[in-house]
Amino acid sequence: MVSGLTSGADFLKDSAKLYFANYYQNPPIRVDQELDRNLNWTPSLQFKVQTHLTVLAEVSENPYPQILSMRRMDILDLSFPISVYCVCPEEAYLAHQGHSEAKKLILHGFGLLTVSSNGAVQRVAGCIPLIQRISEIDFNSEIKGLSPTIRRRLREAFDRYQASAPSGAADIAEVLEGFILKAGRDAVKKGWLQRSDAQAGQMAKTLDAMVAVPQFGSALAPIGGARAYVAKYRNASAHFPKSKIQAAIKYRDCRHGFLDGLKQISTFCKAMKGLGLTGGIAS
Repeated sequence: MVSGLTSGADFLKDSAKLYFANYYQNPPIRVDQELDRNLNWTPSLQFKVQTHLTVLAEVSENPYPQILSMRRMDILDLSFPISVYCVCPEEAYLAHQGHSEAKKLILHGFGLLTVSSNGAVQRVAGCIPLIQRISEIDFNSEIKGLSPTIRRRLREAFDRYQASAPSGAADIAEVLEGFILKAGRDAVKKGWLQRSDAQAGQMAKTLDAMVAVPQFGSALAPIGGARAYVAKYRNASAHFPKSKIQAAIKYRDCRHGFLDGLKQISTFCKAMKGLGLTGGIAS
């Protein structure tokens, strides 16, 4: 049993180090070493994933060590992607499970590992790089006013984003394409577009066809926004970064792309409903 941070810190570090070594296929893990002189924090553990993503871990007697709260903005200011975990005793997590500290840690974008008295590690919460974090408040604000069915689909994309930001960003682009395809099919039924204008995988053609007919005249701005979004973000997350700087740009773009995707979907959906179309998503 961990009896205190002074006597138990090494136990927590060793347990977490073994967990990370097994999970990430044995990367070199540094213990109690400085990451950056501007950070003013020496993390308990640190290692790199695929050369461009840094993972940090801090051992603590409680689920939300004060140093993580204090250094969160400093981590965001660094020019490379960083994911951060807290490692605490299982009994400490169970004691705080229903209280604010453990929940706040996860809501603030940190991961959480717990260590039992026999050294077994449980991953309570994973995490993505802090520069990619999107809060629940921001997400719920963007989907406000949409139907429950659409909100559930966007929640699915958000859950995917929280596990893997590139995957979630790609998914939100596909969701927008589903709305474009449905709007095109609705317009075909009304005789506004030709069937060839509303085919899966041809979103740019569908949007261009909409712009060319007068029935969509009042929705030119949302259509243009969707057109620009598809051109900018479709498949953008598939390119592998060649450096930490490129990775930081890509990871920030994932965040911008996901949030912009939510905005475009909401605006496009409401505009299509305003035209008398369903404003739904293709199945």
